[in-house]
Amino acid sequence: MRTAALFAVLGLVSGLCSTWDTDPVACVRAYNVEWKELIPEVNSTWVNTMPIGNGIVAANVWTDGASKLSLLLSSQEAWNEASELIKVGLVNITFPSAGVRAGFVQTLDVGTATVNIILATGVSLSVWVDIDTNNIIVDYSQLPSAQTPKIIVENLRPIAARGYTGQYECVACNITKDTVTAASDAAATFYHRNDPAQTYFANVVAGLNLGEATFRASPDKLANRTSGGLAVVHPAENRVVVAILTSQASIEDYTAALQRQAAQSPPKVARDEWWAGFWGRSHVETGNATVNSRYVLHRYLQACQARSTFPIKFNGMLFTAIKPPMTDYRERGGRNWWQNARLPYYNMLANGDFDLLKGFLQGFNDTLPVARAITSHYYNFTSGAFWNEYTDALFGTAQPFMYGCGRENKTDPPYWWSEGNYNRYNQQGSLDLSLLILDYHAHTGDAAYLHIPGEVLGFYGQLFPDDDAEGKMRVFPTQGLETWQCPGWPVNASNCVANDLPTIAGLTVVTQRLLDLPYGTAEQRKSWLDLQRRVPGVPIVNGTLAPCGVCPPTTENTENVELYAVHPYRLYTVGRSQGAGVSLAPADNAFAAKWFRSDRGWNQNLMDAALLGNASAAKAYLIARAAYPPADGYRFPAFMPHLQDYQPSADHLSVLMNGLNYMVLQEDDSPDHRLVLTPAWPCSWDLSFKLHGPLNTVVEGAFQGGKLTYTVTPAERASFVTAMPCQDA
Repeated sequence: MRTAALFAVLGLVSGLCSTWDTDPVACVRAYNVEWKELIPEVNSTWVNTMPIGNGIVAANVWTDGASKLSLLLSSQEAWNEASELIKVGLVNITFPSAGVRAGFVQTLDVGTATVNIILATGVSLSVWVDIDTNNIIVDYSQLPSAQTPKIIVENLRPIAARGYTGQYECVACNITKDTVTAASDAAATFYHRNDPAQTYFANVVAGLNLGEATFRASPDKLANRTSGGLAVVHPAENRVVVAILTSQASIEDYTAALQRQAAQSPPKVARDEWWAGFWGRSHVETGNATVNSRYVLHRYLQACQARSTFPIKFNGMLFTAIKPPMTDYRERGGRNWWQNARLPYYNMLANGDFDLLKGFLQGFNDTLPVARAITSHYYNFTSGAFWNEYTDALFGTAQPFMYGCGRENKTDPPYWWSEGNYNRYNQQGSLDLSLLILDYHAHTGDAAYLHIPGEVLGFYGQLFPDDDAEGKMRVFPTQGLETWQCPGWPVNASNCVANDLPTIAGLTVVTQRLLDLPYGTAEQRKSWLDLQRRVPGVPIVNGTLAPCGVCPPTTENTENVELYAVHPYRLYTVGRSQGAGVSLAPADNAFAAKWFRSDRGWNQNLMDAALLGNASAAKAYLIARAAYPPADGYRFPAFMPHLQDYQPSADHLSVLMNGLNYMVLQEDDSPDHRLVLTPAWPCSWDLSFKLHGPLNTVVEGAFQGGKLTYTVTPAERASFVTAMPCQDA
């Protein structure tokens, strides 16, 4: 039941932070994490770690409480010979006693991405990452006169791994041992340098039958790739600088570059300005402190690791904290499943974190030549591109193991066919990516990646050449994500999906959104229009969205495939119902009768409830999701459990952020990009918000006691915003 609300100009909200406009850093500091005691370490992980990062390099920070600070260093750019993300190093710094007894305190200041520590011996530490130099800084004070810290670097990989076979790989490779050189107690160099004799990309190209053109489409991004650092004490400044660098230069040039970088001792001003700007872009603060904490801390984690062109690793992020010899381990290895990797990036639209989203999109653009070559070689198509459900971040290639080991040059089944049932025909992620790109363009006006949706539609225009009696494309063979599958070869029509909803919904939305733009050649636009005319309607059975037009008798995973028409493709949302008058009944019926009711990890029931305007369900899902404790072996409250991924999971709180944003603001996906405010907001919750919409629109306001107040920037966009009444939930 909806309750009337009063809409007026922007005002203050009592009970919530009142300085979001003037001092957002002060607002987020309400969600700082502070520990006044250490809990016992476990056998497998460093449990008392706190995360810092600058979007490219990061560290797990912890201390023994007395004299030793430890930094487990990571980088989005550190990839070994097997194309696996690895730790950069482990630096321990010991500090002489200040000669006093103090109460131990360790605090993460999310406002500046700084860990502040007071050791029991009286020494004060401040640990942070410079935005510009990729240097990790440790500022110290209260040391006895003329005494300095000592640096000890622990070798994480002291022995070479010969004949190593990575997860989901078929061909073994050799992993070199690390190099650690300590010039003194005040300086140490450490790095992992990939063996140039290892030919990972060539092996993958051969194993996947991708052809010579695919091999030529990408440089070798792994040969001689060197990731490491140089830790140096700067005694005159009471500072330790740990420079982190990845490159494929000669080792002489690499170490010289490290020395130049470590000589830089930057002031805090760039750090403070960047984080103040970040927190000032957007916020959502509710009447529920636990929800607020999870939202702020996870947005913080995203910013710590999303300024690179490599995706946030869904399976552990940069913040796994496993003790040797398993320090580099993460379940599911180095590749990224689209189903999982996509989830942090939706909220970056409403949050205005376009710089973070742009890096993700650029990563796919970097692998587009490989995607084109694969499409041409596998299908003999004249144009187009697609990405597999699970892709290598450096090259854009799929998993050899799921494809099938030992299939080199074997043509039956055909080259494009994969032995793994779970993602054999699951290519709709490329459509999801395309819509994300179109949304990015709608928000920012940046057309740098609009060619990618065109390439994907070019692929689909040739993938399903057969039409039914009504002239509509027959989407077959296919599958409904990982849940509704199509096993075996040759294809058995009686046990295979036809007309899966995600593919049809994706094609419906992406063709229309691309045609709405003044973009593309006349020939391209004609091909998109022809494709649009061939796309069948989404499957609806007895007034309810169905996962597929023809479904096999059993399911193999727990995705509510039928609700992909809600998220990510937004054919059925409050925005659509308000703008285009779309009836939500088929989606509401599907949501009520959904196959799978769990809402954790990548499950998207929260997002679906919010987009359908169901405030009661959305609120319940949100509270339950926020209540999850940290993963076993971790203490930081936003390091979520394994769930379907690996701990610390990136997906669980990404979905929380997405769902909360959708409860506050949605768009209608029309050419005018109209917005709907508070489409799923419970009357019992206070709210303060600042979120972004398409066409550089910012909506900022508050809700309290049944009264919604807001402003829209620029002012001419105000008539395109419709506020909905709150709901008794």
